[in-house]
Amino acid sequence: MRKEMMWALLCGCGLAGSAAAAYADDTDGTWASRAQAGYAKTSGNTDTSTAIALFHIAHLVGDWKFLFGVEGVYGSTKGETTAQSWDAHFQANYNITPQLYWYGGLRYDDNKFSGFVYQETVSTGAGYQFIKTDTTKLTGQLGVGERRLRPEVLQEDAVGAIASTMELPSSTDAVLDAAVNLEHSFNAATKVITGVSMESGKNNTMTTANIALQVKMTNVLALSAGYQYVRNSKPPPGSGPTNSLATLSLVYELKNTKLAPE
Repeated sequence: MRKEMMWALLCGCGLAGSAAAAYADDTDGTWASRAQAGYAKTSGNTDTSTAIALFHIAHLVGDWKFLFGVEGVYGSTKGETTAQSWDAHFQANYNITPQLYWYGGLRYDDNKFSGFVYQETVSTGAGYQFIKTDTTKLTGQLGVGERRLRPEVLQEDAVGAIASTMELPSSTDAVLDAAVNLEHSFNAATKVITGVSMESGKNNTMTTANIALQVKMTNVLALSAGYQYVRNSKPPPGSGPTNSLATLSLVYELKNTKLAPE
């Protein structure tokens, strides 16, 4: 399953790679994208650094909507890695009505400090656009899927870096897949983007919540203050159930009123 998953996500990367050229000819408004980057460093009594990156893209083809995203986080303390994760997702939506759609999705998650070597999911279901105006977009979806994950036992040193790992056998289970996404503009310069997603199965329930407040500086640049909370219900020994991340970053967005890069 991992090989098929990576091939599918590479196809999503190909979609992202062709986007720049497509924007030049995007006279019918079928593309939207959001890129985000942030970096923080402290020195003195505590020497730490943190970097984040995000890229989301959406493309509309008739009744189809294609979504691709990749995100990454890296952190270090006193020269040792204390945070390292990345995830990628690809989803295809087909509009049954202007509000109701069917979706099929792939997701791959790799967080070195979560207690799982990887979690990968293929899912399908239905979604509904409850609100779609120039200022507010609210979407919810619910489906089922199959997830494969591989837990590992971690031992960390005094700084919080990984000292040793022991991989455990992988397992596959059926999951309930659910998500809610909201984007609301308070005015021409300020908006909030928030979302909650959940994959629940017998081996683990992974819940992810994000919220970000963006303040526009130009037509395409904005400052973003965000917070992410991730909870795994059944982490292996040596790993806690929750991870959180607060960020301050620069956002570059090519906006499309027809669709948002969710």
